[in-house]
Amino acid sequence: MNYNLVFIDDNMREGLDNPFVRSIGKFKEDAKLSVFVDPQEGLNYVLNNLNCRMIVFLDCKFDGYGLQGINVLKKIREQTSLLYIVMMSANAISQIAGLDIIEMINEDFIWFFDRNNGTVKDACDLIDKIKNLWTTRFDCVLEQWILRHPEDADKYAYRELGGKSYTWSEMLSELRHQSAVGKVFEGMVNDYYIYRFTKLEDSNG
Repeated sequence: MNYNLVFIDDNMREGLDNPFVRSIGKFKEDAKLSVFVDPQEGLNYVLNNLNCRMIVFLDCKFDGYGLQGINVLKKIREQTSLLYIVMMSANAISQIAGLDIIEMINEDFIWFFDRNNGTVKDACDLIDKIKNLWTTRFDCVLEQWILRHPEDADKYAYRELGGKSYTWSEMLSELRHQSAVGKVFEGMVNDYYIYRFTKLEDSNG
């Protein structure tokens, strides 16, 4: 399973040679690692790669930059609610200024990693937990199907009433961006399978 591990932290000026990043890379050889010191550059990379499975380790506080971790988090959430984000800080979560950070960490797909007390193993365990969640997410299941059946990628999956048609590849992008049509399509698929399973149960009964 290939995926992106993105680190956005102004304390990681060594880039991929940062000890924390390098250690994680040794355990997660199936991941593509990217490191950004500038939060805007990291944000741009994330937003330009939303079609990929990605886990973002995001520092809460940046020194000398206009953007802070909460700003990056909010801008990502404006585009998608599916991306998994790990907020990092050397301070305990109770000491972080700005209750909006704490409130957002309580949402789905967001975790907190204590840089002082957390170990590389803790980070890897968290990555594994997120990867396990991917096995049940519709967009990730669809992505795996397209990878196994590339001939289906350009087949039409959905057509809006009197409007645009979408291929399976295009629909994956809509799902990852959590667009209106992506949400409608996912709801339709869920309803369809609930219907199919209930009918199957009725026939077996």
